[in-house]
Amino acid sequence: MSTPSPYTNPTRSSLVIVFPPGVSGLFNPDVHGLVRKVQKELPGVYVSYALTSGSAPTLRDAVAAARFAGCQSSVVVSAGENDDTWLADAKSGGDWLLASSPVPDELDATAVVNAFNAVVVDADQAA
Repeated sequence: MSTPSPYTNPTRSSLVIVFPPGVSGLFNPDVHGLVRKVQKELPGVYVSYALTSGSAPTLRDAVAAARFAGCQSSVVVSAGENDDTWLADAKSGGDWLLASSPVPDELDATAVVNAFNAVVVDADQAA
């Protein structure tokens, strides 16, 4: 009997959009607007964001919030050009599936949803 991968169950997964240095998020209508648009396109998926600028929420904060919301897995989509800026924060306990999907420079809800779906397909194939 096979156990389904927690990464491929969209009702128990989350999406964290990671923004590059220089982007502030606390009262940024563009960041929150993008999160709301993505949430609309991915019903049942907990969508949040993280900042790499050193201010909150960090990647660790966003993943902890997803776990608090009952999510068993998180897909992290980097909106920046350099993935190294956030991978250091990912070095913690737990299981990590590292997969990447390109996000175009013109970051919009469709690009983020496509990246999320690509990672979910890769996770399903890896499981």
